[in-house]
Amino acid sequence: MSEKKEPSVLAGSAAGPMPRWMAAAGILLGAALCFRAYNSFLSQGLGKDGLFQVLIGLVCVYGAGISRRLYLSDDGVVREMRSWGRILRKILLWKDIRHVTLAFRGNRMMAFFEAGATGWKVPFLKDQKGEVLDVLDEYIPEVGVDIIGK
Repeated sequence: MSEKKEPSVLAGSAAGPMPRWMAAAGILLGAALCFRAYNSFLSQGLGKDGLFQVLIGLVCVYGAGISRRLYLSDDGVVREMRSWGRILRKILLWKDIRHVTLAFRGNRMMAFFEAGATGWKVPFLKDQKGEVLDVLDEYIPEVGVDIIGK
């Protein structure tokens, strides 16, 4: 059975879920802390230490299920955060983008999409420059693009 993928035109270099070993470590640590707090509760009642352990354990388990993605789609620039089946998606529409700046450093490229007084930064690899420019030409050809560096 294949997993359904959202349509994305171009994924940023920061795209991808948390590594499985980190997620497993977070779940194991969180479960261990909650179990320790439960044992402490059974023996002496829930004190400040037990409450603190439960809180940290729950945060570890919750954090293990978080993944973030930044990508360019047909609608605009998308910032997506997934957490245990819940998806929070914010979209900066192409029509709201006033200017784009591409800046290079090493083998990385940062694309800054300006919308009014604020904007969004999306990291890419330097090799994706042509693809980013093609997407910008397709969706927002009237918007100016500044290139800083090589």
